[in-house]
Amino acid sequence: MFENTCKSVILSLVALLATFSSTIAQHDEPCGIYNSTVRTFGMTPDQIEQLSAASHQLELETKAANNGGEQRAELLIIPIVFHIIHFNGPENISDEQIHDAVSVLNRDFRALNEDQNQVVDAFQNIIADIEIEFRLAKKDPSGNCHPGITRTVSSMTFEGEDEVKELISWPRDMYLNVWVCEEASGAAGYAYLPGSVDNWGDAWLDGIVIQNSYTGSIGTSNTFRSRTLTHEVGHWLNLRHLWGGSNTPGEPGNCDWDDNVDDTPLSMGWTSCDLDGESCGSLDNVQNYLEYAYCGRMFTEGQKTRMRTAALSTVSDRDELSSTQNLIATGVEGDPVLCEAEFDVDNNVVCVGDGVQFTDHSYHDVNTWSWNFGDGVILSGSVEEEHSNPYHVFNQEGIYEVVLTASNGNDEIDSDPVVITVLPAGAMASPANQGFESDEYPSEDWFTEDPLQDGGWEINDEVSYSGDRCLHIENWQNDTEFNKDFLISSTMDLSDGIDEVRISYKWAYCFKGTSENDETDDRLRISVTGDCGEDWDLRKMHRGFTDLPSAEPHYYPFEPADQTEWNEYTLVLGQSIYQTPHFRVMFEFESRLGNDIYLDDINITAYDEDMIVVEEWTVGPNWTLYPNPSETGYSTLSCHTVRDHEALITIVDAQGKLVETIFSGHLVTGEHNFELSPAIRSKGTYFVVTNLDGKPNAMPWIVK
Repeated sequence: MFENTCKSVILSLVALLATFSSTIAQHDEPCGIYNSTVRTFGMTPDQIEQLSAASHQLELETKAANNGGEQRAELLIIPIVFHIIHFNGPENISDEQIHDAVSVLNRDFRALNEDQNQVVDAFQNIIADIEIEFRLAKKDPSGNCHPGITRTVSSMTFEGEDEVKELISWPRDMYLNVWVCEEASGAAGYAYLPGSVDNWGDAWLDGIVIQNSYTGSIGTSNTFRSRTLTHEVGHWLNLRHLWGGSNTPGEPGNCDWDDNVDDTPLSMGWTSCDLDGESCGSLDNVQNYLEYAYCGRMFTEGQKTRMRTAALSTVSDRDELSSTQNLIATGVEGDPVLCEAEFDVDNNVVCVGDGVQFTDHSYHDVNTWSWNFGDGVILSGSVEEEHSNPYHVFNQEGIYEVVLTASNGNDEIDSDPVVITVLPAGAMASPANQGFESDEYPSEDWFTEDPLQDGGWEINDEVSYSGDRCLHIENWQNDTEFNKDFLISSTMDLSDGIDEVRISYKWAYCFKGTSENDETDDRLRISVTGDCGEDWDLRKMHRGFTDLPSAEPHYYPFEPADQTEWNEYTLVLGQSIYQTPHFRVMFEFESRLGNDIYLDDINITAYDEDMIVVEEWTVGPNWTLYPNPSETGYSTLSCHTVRDHEALITIVDAQGKLVETIFSGHLVTGEHNFELSPAIRSKGTYFVVTNLDGKPNAMPWIVK
């Protein structure tokens, strides 16, 4: 009874896994080798094999190897480069996902996969270590240091046809090229057999196109899809599907076709994991990577001979890849070279007490990291989990330059500094009125972000709704769809007596063309946050198809003629989650290839419960105290005020006792620097208290 129950449960799980695996593959063909070969050459892989002299040569070389012919016995190393073709979406996968894909590929080719013990007993003794290893290139074709990953922005990512290879391709006699796209011509991935692309004119076709969602086991992909690259590299090294050259597994006629490998039984082809399947009269090798069953666990010894023969053949220049000369030229062998120290951050603007995630992208072979966060804290070490991607909390407002020093044990190199702005609570005045009339912009209260560095929100002094200036994006000449540009405010304190906040703004925009038929769906989004930007809430979106246009279509770059060609809106917020000291506003423009857009007269006004404007200047300027801690006792207190204040600046000790008065009087608009001397102070912790217009703010000051 117990045994039958267990068997029933196991069979149910197997059926469920088979159903899930089948569901994964429903949208895309698992492999596009057949359709891509027919599309490009007008012939099936089998037809090319019969007609191609290169394919015939490979068959003769493989037959000689099977008959005991001499082959290089050592591990073959093949340089590989990944070209990420993206359109600024999730298909622009991380370096980490690429590194994971290479790890999965090498694990499978070296038979190091832990699930190998799940292979049925009948095939356990022919599981093969292919003795081929793939390494990310460390030098580009010109010999310059390179991470082995390129990124190209193109809408071709949504087709993934052969044309993507014309965007960027490295020499096929030096690298295995892999193009990662959002789509792969209707398949999870596709490659061409080496005998198909041996002709010089076809060399640009050589390589693998694969969907990002089938690349590696993390990020946009998953474990079930992770072996698609293993499958496609098998084709690239002259393996066919176990049922032959077609793309129709499961047909009885497939039993008449062979994959030209002696130890893989004839098969109709499988899309489910029936490990007892005998489709052509003998037990099928369903767990082979060249099946469609999504339960691949192995290559066979016969496939090993076939792939190594292809890798060592002159056909399609495969033999050049693993040569010592090429391994040195591509940087995958030889002395390690430290090329670059670089990193990125998840946020360049945070509030006091918030943290920033730092992610290292230095290369090559970095094993020691030293981070200078600019606030007096230095983190150094060689524990990758702790030191390569740290999370650092900034506890004092200011502008900090973060520098990473990377080392590989022989050399070290410094990164370019990355600026982190740490905002205090309530940095902006209430009400906040921004008409972009200031001579300096961006200002200390407003920040712009232009992710593509192609010209985002910029000052325009030729048109405006009021005054002489406004903000402007030259969208008419933009050719990158879904490009986003941001304008983000500093913090405003809405924590005391605020019942409602209103955000009003004006904008001008029109379609690019001559009629309503030329409309485009550009978007202007307004988002707000009560936690400094940890979570942004979209509160209003103006769309090109609805209320974004303020004027008739213009074929040429749009400039509003007068105030009648502007729109305005007031966003009203009464939610308590925004009544904090860290309220911020974000304007985001997403291009859908329309015309120019203008923004002017942003007003953020807070009201109490009686709908009376709360007019109050907060602690105001961003104070910086540097150095802090102070080794000598000397430090400088600096600020920039945007209006006049009655000010009192003092130093108190840890018990709150007055130590010294630094300034007392009228603080006028402008830059201010106060030197703090050590004359009457011993080592310890003090507090610098800045009291502006009756509102105090204390900053810790450490004297060592």
